Amino acid sequence: MYRFFGQPKYAGVGHGQSPIGYELFIRQLVNGQWVLPTDFNDITAETLHQLLTDVILTMHQSVEMLSFNLEQNQFVDPVFLDMVTDVQDHTKINLFTELTERLASGISAESLVRAACAFHKRGLLVCIDDVGTGQNTPQMVLGMNDSVDEYKFAFQDFRPYNDIRSIEPQLDFWYHLAQRDHKMLAIEGVETKAELTEIQNKYNYDVVQGYLLGRPVLLSTATDSN
Repeated sequence: MYRFFGQPKYAGVGHGQSPIGYELFIRQLVNGQWVLPTDFNDITAETLHQLLTDVILTMHQSVEMLSFNLEQNQFVDPVFLDMVTDVQDHTKINLFTELTERLASGISAESLVRAACAFHKRGLLVCIDDVGTGQNTPQMVLGMNDSVDEYKFAFQDFRPYNDIRSIEPQLDFWYHLAQRDHKMLAIEGVETKAELTEIQNKYNYDVVQGYLLGRPVLLSTATDSN
């Protein structure tokens, strides 16, 4: 059994108010505990369609955006493209498909570029998750750039660090690239007030999330309310 946990997302300004959306993290119920799936690639497009649809039906009208991850194998599979298209066609909430940084065997950079272009041609929003880490290198992102809507910079990818200023060169790179190419910038992994204050003072980001602002919680579904 799979379910979505949701972590609140806040606008770059007014983060203390209601969330503008959620990042959806899929978890599996094993021996009475919600755990990370052993292999995310085992999750079918049909399963994701049902999970997304069930959660969307319970969202408050103030929710503007929902994001969820696809592995590289899933991202290049037209079945998942059709799934996201169908879900988006039935909701006013903006769905952001986040391409994870994890390498999948046999998936070329060219196939990822083509897949991103296919999403873009259908008017679907694509986010590059964990920019600057794993397979989501600057070279890779720039190759997909024409079809990408959002970069997500994750503080947790660089922990432990003593001071946020020690990772500012990396954040500066993605911030200026987002500004130059008119992309949304999401910053995640904010865990302290000092980190939040630092980014508020120095960066005009679009979305922020992290344990300081809200931890992921099990989301209700339409089935729960029946």
